[in-house]
Amino acid sequence: MTRKLLKGDMFWPLVCLAFLAMALLVVAVFSLVKEFDLSAKAREEAVVRNGLAGRIEEVAKQVLPQVVWDEAIIHLDHSLDQQWARENIGEYLYKSNGFSAAFILDDEDHPVFAAIRGKQHQLGVYRQFKIDADRLAAKVRAGEAASHGHILGEPIQASAISANDYGPFILTATLVQPDFGSALPDDKAPILISGMPLDQAFVAAFARRFMLDDLHVHNGDASAEPDEAHMPLRNDRGQAVATLDWKPQTPGFNLLRELVAPILAVVFALAAGALFLYRRARTAAQGLVASEARAAHLAYYDSLTGLPNRVLFFDRLGRALDQLRRHAPPVAVHCIDLDRFKEVNDTFGHHVGDQLIQEAAKRLAAQCRGTDTFARLGGDEFAIVQTDAGAAHASALAARLLEALSEPFDLEGMRVFTGCSIGVTVCTDPDTDPAEALRHADLALYRAKENGKSQYCFFEIEMDAAIKTRRALESDLREALARDALEMAYQPQVNRHGVMTGVEALVRWRHPLRGDVSPAFFVPIAEECGLIVELGMFTLRRAFEDSRRWTGLKIAVNVSANQLRLADFVLRLGELVEEYGVDPRQFELEITEGILLGDDPSTHDTLRRLRQMGFSLALDDFGTGYSSLSYLQRYPISKIKIDRSFIANLGVDLESEAVVGAIVKLARALKLAVIAEGVETTDQRERLAAAGCSEIQGYLFSRPVTADQIEQLMSADSLSPAA
Repeated sequence: MTRKLLKGDMFWPLVCLAFLAMALLVVAVFSLVKEFDLSAKAREEAVVRNGLAGRIEEVAKQVLPQVVWDEAIIHLDHSLDQQWARENIGEYLYKSNGFSAAFILDDEDHPVFAAIRGKQHQLGVYRQFKIDADRLAAKVRAGEAASHGHILGEPIQASAISANDYGPFILTATLVQPDFGSALPDDKAPILISGMPLDQAFVAAFARRFMLDDLHVHNGDASAEPDEAHMPLRNDRGQAVATLDWKPQTPGFNLLRELVAPILAVVFALAAGALFLYRRARTAAQGLVASEARAAHLAYYDSLTGLPNRVLFFDRLGRALDQLRRHAPPVAVHCIDLDRFKEVNDTFGHHVGDQLIQEAAKRLAAQCRGTDTFARLGGDEFAIVQTDAGAAHASALAARLLEALSEPFDLEGMRVFTGCSIGVTVCTDPDTDPAEALRHADLALYRAKENGKSQYCFFEIEMDAAIKTRRALESDLREALARDALEMAYQPQVNRHGVMTGVEALVRWRHPLRGDVSPAFFVPIAEECGLIVELGMFTLRRAFEDSRRWTGLKIAVNVSANQLRLADFVLRLGELVEEYGVDPRQFELEITEGILLGDDPSTHDTLRRLRQMGFSLALDDFGTGYSSLSYLQRYPISKIKIDRSFIANLGVDLESEAVVGAIVKLARALKLAVIAEGVETTDQRERLAAAGCSEIQGYLFSRPVTADQIEQLMSADSLSPAA
């Protein structure tokens, strides 16, 4: 009876009273809120209208230095100089001010020069701009006639909003005029028609200046969207050619939000008393039930994600395989591993890593059917038992899983990009052991990672043989290191004159049965089986030994992250220097960006001590990972090495040329040396030289060669490109 009284006679009346009070408050302030918001919206529209008019005037003034100029009269009026117009009108206005359209009209207002996005274009493109441009040109001619020949006065211009197939523009017509009068037009002066696009960059800058939220532009007279301010942009004929929309400030709503909090506090205080007794009556019983459920849950479910754990996974997989004996459809097992999870964990911390696992689990679970079992096996590894699934169904699910993790994750204000690799096996044999089925899926997962990650791979019988081959190579590599059976090769590094300034030390393995084994294959094996430190010390030892044969030649040697993390690495390196009697200043240690992730104090101290010993440090493969200016400022780096992936696309991909140019400029600004690797063609060499990169390495001059051949190359004054 008491419980019913608390629940019915006290709790619900208080709730109704709270809702009634809030309803009365909303009615009282609604008209005020609406009036405030409409007033704020009207003010913002006026500010935007005036601001746009001012911005149009600013855009018009940006062209004046190029057209109010004696040089412009000489090259554009007396006889049109196409090259001058291309460099000083088309290219300059586009690169310096962002004008993507530029036209020169002669004394009869016919186009004689056209440029689109800084490149000279056929004159026919003027037809896109002609209607509005001709009206503006007519206004300029009227101003020219009104000046009565006083062309050294104020600039004569006319501007308007225009639109065509290229989008909306601020179109400006400007009369070409002298500034000091050393050159005068023959009769009517030429006119420059310039077009500043109302693109995303323009809109973003305008929004920042006037502090507008979500400002965007539509082509044409778009209808007003709900809760947005709306301003049509009209040309001088009164036609709406574009529309600006943005989210206006809402002072009324903000006021309402401020008032709601204290009212809710009063309501909640009244309700809290009723809830207190109600909750207390149930706490003891609920606690007992919850503790029992929690114990049962922890036995079979993962505590971080709430998914089935390894125990429950094998139980469900065993049951699914048992169904095969009753002629049920095949069962597919998916083994899933998050890509780059360790990098995220090391960079942002375990807390963010746990959040990533939770969010990834949610996305993956959403792709599974209710009859499937989705489990977390541990770490960043998940698995799925997909019942009633042949190869086609398994492939479709794997594709959906990849798609689900292709989008970035927003974790604690940071954007984290990951993905997953998936191994799949389809079980049709009822005698298959659950552990063996998972092992097959894990082997397929290993192959997916080897093939480049972010993909899925089905298990094949040959994968077992591949694993055995890899283990055999691991054993052979251990033996080769023990017998000192590896070899060294050196690739020359040359300057702009073809003079060899240094070499990069590269380890090679000639297997007695398999022949030459690529470093791209055996170095990852060394990293996985713990031989990378021994392999790195072998490389340093042999490079020190060979360097005594070369005077004045810089030797670059790769150093792995595992080596740098050794507590006694600097000590061991010092012992090698003393043993071989070499000068550390002759050596350049190449490290990758991954070593610098996390700003580890131990790594920072190791690099500092290496520099104090005399070694120089180069950042290898710059631009392919987490490239950051902060690395170059915090660490004692002396050289940047541009990755071969950018060099290969020089002359093909404009973005690669831009990246290379940016890296070279960055190196110059920080007083760092820069070298490009993987240079194979004369065209690549010339483009690098034009960008300011004077030191290169690649097949253009020489493949990696033996130490004896390096001595022969040193005898030449310079190296010639290979045929």
